[in-house]
Parts: sequence; C-alpha cells; structure tokens
Amino acid sequence: MQNARKSPKWFTSGVMYQIQPRSFTAEGTLKAAEKKLPYLKDLGVTIAYLVPVFKMDADMDKSFWSPRQIKSGFNNPKNQYRISDYFHVDEEYGTDQDLKDFCATAHELGMCVIFDLVYLHCGPTAPFLREHPEFTWWNDDGTVKKGPWRFPKLNFAEPKLREYLLSNIRSLLLDYNCDGFRCDVGDGIPLDFWCDAHDLMDAVTAGHAILLCEGFTVCDQYKGFDADYGWFPGFKASYIAQAWTDRCRQCPVGSRFVNHYENHDIATDARPRREKEWGHDQVDQVLVWMFTIDGIPMLFTGNEMADADEKHSMFGKTPMDWTQLEREPGKSRHALVKSLATLRVKRPALTAINGDEGLTWLKTSHKDVTAFVRRFKDETILVVQNWSKAEVECKVEFKATKAAVKSYIAIDAVDRSVRGKVAEKPLLSKKADVKSSVDGASAKLGPWGFSIIEVVK
Repeated sequence: MQNARKSPKWFTSGVMYQIQPRSFTAEGTLKAAEKKLPYLKDLGVTIAYLVPVFKMDADMDKSFWSPRQIKSGFNNPKNQYRISDYFHVDEEYGTDQDLKDFCATAHELGMCVIFDLVYLHCGPTAPFLREHPEFTWWNDDGTVKKGPWRFPKLNFAEPKLREYLLSNIRSLLLDYNCDGFRCDVGDGIPLDFWCDAHDLMDAVTAGHAILLCEGFTVCDQYKGFDADYGWFPGFKASYIAQAWTDRCRQCPVGSRFVNHYENHDIATDARPRREKEWGHDQVDQVLVWMFTIDGIPMLFTGNEMADADEKHSMFGKTPMDWTQLEREPGKSRHALVKSLATLRVKRPALTAINGDEGLTWLKTSHKDVTAFVRRFKDETILVVQNWSKAEVECKVEFKATKAAVKSYIAIDAVDRSVRGKVAEKPLLSKKADVKSSVDGASAKLGPWGFSIIEVVK
C-alpha cells in the first residue's frame, strides 16, 4: 500500500485548540484572543485553530439561514460558516491587521495558526457572486439555488472559481502568515482541487503548510490532505480497538487523524455539552485516548475547564466563565490536560506514526479494558484504560492481538509483541495500579481508571 504524504513535525507532534472567538473571551475579538495566547502556550497548546473570522453575510432573508441559526434565537444573520468575503476580517472580530498580529504573536510564542476554509458554500449576497454568477448555481427564475444548510453551493466545475479560491489560499498564507487550514466539509469538495491547493501551498511555504479535512473520508492523504478528522468511536472497549484497526486497513500507511470529542458543531446552542452528557470521569478517559492514541489531539474552547453547562453558540456571543479554572472540577481537568500535553513533548513514542512502529493493541482479560503500546526506537509506552464504571482486575498480555497484527500487514510481517516489564512508577495514572506479571502486566483499575506507564528492559 502506498504511504501517506509526509507532513511537517510541528503538525504531527502538535496539540491543537479550536478557538471560538465568540466564546473564548468576553470581547469576542481577535485582539482579546491574542492576549490569551500565553495561557494556551502554558497549557501545552502548540496549534491555535481559529474558526472562520472572515466577513460574514449580513443578509436578513431567513430562507437562506440554516435551521440551527434560526433556532438559536439570536436573530443574527452573521453565521461564521456563511462567508461573503474570503479575503478580509469581519468587523465583529476586528481588522485585517488584528489577524496578522494574532498570527505574529502566536509565532513569537512558538505556536502555529491554522484558519478555516469554507469553500463548499458561501453567503447569498457575496459580492463575488454578482461579479461571477458562474461561481454558483441558479434557479430558472434567476434566484440563487440553495445547497446544504440552505446556503449557495459553489460550482467547482467552473475553472475560474478554482483559480479564485487558490488565489485566496495564496493570499491567506502570504498576507496573514498562517500555517495551514482546516477544510470545512472537505470531503464534499473534489479531491483534485485540494491536491492542486497543496501543490500551491508547498510551493509558497516550502512544504510547511498543512491541510486538515473535516469529513469521513479516509483515503485522501496520498496527496490532498495531511490529516482527517478522527471521531471518538464510543465507550465500548472492543469497538475502540476495532475502529482503529479497521481504519488502518483502509488508509495509506502513516495516515494521521485529529482526534477530538467536541467541536463547534457539537458544543453549540441547545445541544448538551459532552461534559454534561457523559460526566467528568468519562471525559477524562476520552482525553487520555485523544492524547495517547496515534494522531493529533484537538481541544475545543473550554474542554480544559470541564464546563458542563455553558453553551458556545456559533451565532452570538456566549463567553466562557474563566473562574471555573479556580475551582473543581476545572482545576483538576486543567492539570490533566497540561500533564497529557507535557507527555507528548517529552515522550517521542506518543507522537510516532504507525510506519515508525507506532501503536500495537494488546490482549486483555477483561472486556471493558483496552491496552496498547506506543513505540519509537528504544522507548515503549503502555496505556491501559477501564471503559466502565465498575472496578476491575485484569491481565494484559504483552502480545499483539490478531487484529493489530493484520493492520500492519502493509508495513511489515514483524513480531509486534512487547518485551520488558512495566516501570514501578507510572508516567500518569488515575485509580490504577499496574504491575509486571509473568507474561505481561496485571492491572487493578477503579471506575474509569487509567495508567500511562513505561515498559522497561
């Protein structure tokens, strides 16, 4: 099987944080968000991902509003994903210079910045539609045809549209100095466009900039994308392992996924936060999965403070209560996220890609427990997780499961068993006691308990 394209280390070893400006600060501006970049740096974030901050369509015709936009109750025509000008910042967030300053400050702190590209659709009164009516589709009566979410869908069969959007990508890279893009509904747009886009980006930035696809396609990393969204598969232990294995069989070797459990589509308006729906202990466990499974972890605004009740709307200002960091469970959650981010920096095995040995699932004697190792050169890290509310005891065999071995057929017919014993002290744990046994390890795990521990010779 062909390998996935090679991506820059700043991305593959990074920790991403999705910034929703309308929630991230009380002001909801780029200047206010810029002032909080040192906070993100201290948390361990290395990649700031901004939801769209470019000019939004202000048309009050609600027949072109998404159902969720109407239901939000804000009566605000400005939807962050209904753009009228791809080149300039919306006045709600500030100025073009403010966005340039945001990127410059992030770079000074050693962080990278990615923007959101919303190319599937646009706003109904976008000026470029008047100048280039061929950029979208029209009804017989001369009105704009509605696409998904009741927005005008862009016409990628038109070469001039492609040239226009590629010029936008070039402008965002050169004028604002961003480091790449998250592509909204990326798999709804022809893949050959993204291949052309990446060729342009590679030429402009010497291979530094990346493309992240939001979607469900898993075979687009040969050339078009650097990573796809990685969706949390659910709390059933057997399926967590199986979902990873199945994905490996479908993807180019070395494919990367941005792992997360919440984003602007999930944590918005009337929908309950995952924190409220699942509970703090379960979310802690998912965070361990995000930061230790192969891929890039992505936090959404507020995940690090365990906010269960706040709503983060896409359609109006809903600022977070930052005082949650001063009390529980916010204090403990912040500490956990910071510890997990630190481990990614200090332990190369946690950022290795499967072609570099990567990840191997191990056999466990309990149906609610998963165990895998991450390896790179002489380092081996064992991750054991209890995906239930019950206290359990189980054995972990240092031998790969059949599914894990099969998932590596495209790489090598190698012995993927583990040799060594677990260290006396875990790198990070919660309600867990893991000790070496004859053929692996024995684990006592409390409800939703976990242990991240090194395997030593």
